[in-house]
Amino acid sequence: MLKQVSVIAENKKGSMNKIISNISEAGVDFYNVVSNDSPEFGIIRMLCSDPEKAKAILEEEGYLTKIDNVLGIVISEEVGSLNRLLKDVSDSFINIDYLYVCYIRNVKNPVAILHVQESAEVQECLKGKGYTALDNSSL
Repeated sequence: MLKQVSVIAENKKGSMNKIISNISEAGVDFYNVVSNDSPEFGIIRMLCSDPEKAKAILEEEGYLTKIDNVLGIVISEEVGSLNRLLKDVSDSFINIDYLYVCYIRNVKNPVAILHVQESAEVQECLKGKGYTALDNSSL
């Protein structure tokens, strides 16, 4: 299981830079960053080398921040691999809250990041179906 930092930030010029800069200057490395926006606020989700430190830094700056457990499931480069994963998830009656696919430098193949309820059980289910699940030590 992976620890993902989520932060709510104003959707205005320089917000992303300020968040990333504060964390980077503290020596925290990023593995991926994804943002979703609305007209006024956005949610920035990140995998980083020290989620607790990143969270503390952001909270000191006044940001609403939390750490979530997410699944990092390695998929292949071939066409249809994400579809196969989603079919296996659906066949197992698992609901995905959100999903994104990224590349993490220490992992050869793409990684599907899934936020689900009961993540430990879902991780075991997917491992039983032959998938590799990452944890923070594998980043």
